[in-house]
Amino acid sequence: MATNTQTIDGTATASGGGGTSLVTSPGNVLQTVRNVTQQPSFQRALPMIVSVVVIAACLIAVALMQKPARTTLYASLPETEKARIYDALTNAGVDVTLDPTTGDVMVPADDYHSARIQLAAQGLPQSVPDGYDTLTDIPMGTSRSIETMRIKQAQEVELARSITEISAVRSARVHLALPERSVFVREQLPPTASVFLQLDNGRAMDENQVTAIVNLVAASVPSMAKDNVTVVDQSGRLLSKAPDDPSSILTDNQLQYRMRLENIYRSRIETLVTPIVGPGNATARVNIDFDFTRREVTEESVDPNGNALRSEQSTKDITSKKQAMGVPGALSNTAPTEAEVLVERPDLAEVNQDDISTQSSSEVRNYEVSRKVQTTQQPTNRIVQINAALLVRDQKVLDSETGEMVMRPVDPQVLEDIQNLVTSAIGLQTGRGDTLTVKSQPFVNELEGVEVDWYEAAWIENLAKQVGMILMLAVVSLGVIRPLLNRLLVPAGGSVVAQGGLSDDEAEAMESVEVGAGETLEDIKAKLKPKKANISVEMLDTANTYDDKVALIRMIVSDEAGRVSNVFKQMMQKDMDLIG
Repeated sequence: MATNTQTIDGTATASGGGGTSLVTSPGNVLQTVRNVTQQPSFQRALPMIVSVVVIAACLIAVALMQKPARTTLYASLPETEKARIYDALTNAGVDVTLDPTTGDVMVPADDYHSARIQLAAQGLPQSVPDGYDTLTDIPMGTSRSIETMRIKQAQEVELARSITEISAVRSARVHLALPERSVFVREQLPPTASVFLQLDNGRAMDENQVTAIVNLVAASVPSMAKDNVTVVDQSGRLLSKAPDDPSSILTDNQLQYRMRLENIYRSRIETLVTPIVGPGNATARVNIDFDFTRREVTEESVDPNGNALRSEQSTKDITSKKQAMGVPGALSNTAPTEAEVLVERPDLAEVNQDDISTQSSSEVRNYEVSRKVQTTQQPTNRIVQINAALLVRDQKVLDSETGEMVMRPVDPQVLEDIQNLVTSAIGLQTGRGDTLTVKSQPFVNELEGVEVDWYEAAWIENLAKQVGMILMLAVVSLGVIRPLLNRLLVPAGGSVVAQGGLSDDEAEAMESVEVGAGETLEDIKAKLKPKKANISVEMLDTANTYDDKVALIRMIVSDEAGRVSNVFKQMMQKDMDLIG
């Protein structure tokens, strides 16, 4: 007689005769898996398992196929620039794609700024969009105003491309203001232009380059004067100011002179203090106030004692009467005229004083007074006040009590000596109001960063989005797909077929049954099987569908398991005899 062996809850049972032969070996994994898959409970849970696996696969596929939002990096670039940018970003590991409609380079929104920074470090893009080439795209029937704006835009782009070729200019933008022409000459406005320059890092435009840009723009637009062209850089500085403007030159020179002198003073202080406190343990700052007022004094002084005779003129007039002499008569008695006296002037020494009628004399002397004119121009960079500050790191000393290195302030006597040295080194004058502050403080070695809460991190937001999507799909799948699958996968035989041939009472009894030691499979089935009417084989003929027949066969097998197993044994034995 054949013996049936079955392991239930770790206990081996044997049944003889017509029992079912079931042998489960712990080492035979394949047989164990096959037995598990043939269990009714597993077959009932198989649709749910398949649904869960499919839903999980769908969620994974959705998460993997989800693409981040993308944005255009640069618009309206030539194809050569697009190729350079695409290669540079691909080599940098950026997920870059091309817009299928416009062909523009697109990157994820999170990598937009980092991609632009990487391209800027490599000097890309090197050109701007085409200028006059866009005029070929003007459609027929375009209005005059739009055509004028397109032409002006093309001029601006072409000028920007020309300016970009200048050294130290990374990019440029040109804005033209071209007023409408008027039939009246007095109402015509001159055209103007403004140029915006993006310079390379650490580069500056000299006066010759700015003048060249101004001349280039003025010569490219008819009737545009050089004074109507404005050039500005990315820092907002006006570069097109006249080079001979005294105000701008003076202001720049004053600022440079002040910064240079402050750096010299600071370097002197740090160089003097470093040997005392050590390198990196002192920092100094100097602020110098200057008086750049231009003063010019003109002084004229006269020395009263410094006279000199420059010219002298002396004049003396004498009129005399001449006595009558000769034969008496009219002519002889007539006195000589004044002219005759002057012509026939006798020597003054021989003139008789009694004969003098009138006498006058005059004397003129011209003296040169000593005079001095002096013009004094005061210096324009006079120092008004010097304010200096010196910060010294606390000294690291050994604590005698704890035996550890601690930071302590510098000795006040040492600080006083340092103050005296610095005062002499930079020439501070207390009468002028100069000040010097020397302090000792601990230095911070570590930089403190900004702490971001964990719930504000970017990965938390992304994880929340993914979990929310998974929950939504789970609700849809468990609330809609699962009931639908249960309806589709339940056989037509009803709940009895779905439970593997067991009724509701049998299923509840199976859950509450207790298996004792030494009980056979038939005994267990007898506990589970309630008393009911016998099922005849003729019922198979009355079954309408295949599912109903399968359900009846399962019920027959559950009632007559021994007989069914013997039938299968006989059939197998006949097959074995034929083979043998």
